[in-house]
Amino acid sequence: MTREPATANTLRLLTALAVPPDDTATASETVAELRAAVYEIRAFLAQADEHDTQAVPFEVLHRWRNALARSHRALEQTDPDEWSRWRLPGTWLDSHLRLRSLIAHEVGKAYWDDRPEVRYAEIDIDRYLWGAR
Repeated sequence: MTREPATANTLRLLTALAVPPDDTATASETVAELRAAVYEIRAFLAQADEHDTQAVPFEVLHRWRNALARSHRALEQTDPDEWSRWRLPGTWLDSHLRLRSLIAHEVGKAYWDDRPEVRYAEIDIDRYLWGAR
């Protein structure tokens, strides 16, 4: 099977967004949870790339969205200074928030369309990250 170019590009962009928290981030439990969630996402995407997987199961996207949302909420509530420090354009938290937003859109679409999986090639990453131009 040949991979669609959009699949390779989407996998690369999703992996780029799933950047681990900066080493200078606080060593809190919340940041550790974020780091674990991101490493899970990156490992899944690496396997998808290696095995030429064309779609991600709905349940996986849903789990990622929930893990990121839970950890982001906890960080914002328990360490507002750290949240403010990293919630700037170009930081790891900015990447996470963009990734979570993109995943939330895809989870919502898949839910309403009753789709058990989302094809990587169908994720309109440009629209979610930079808006329709």
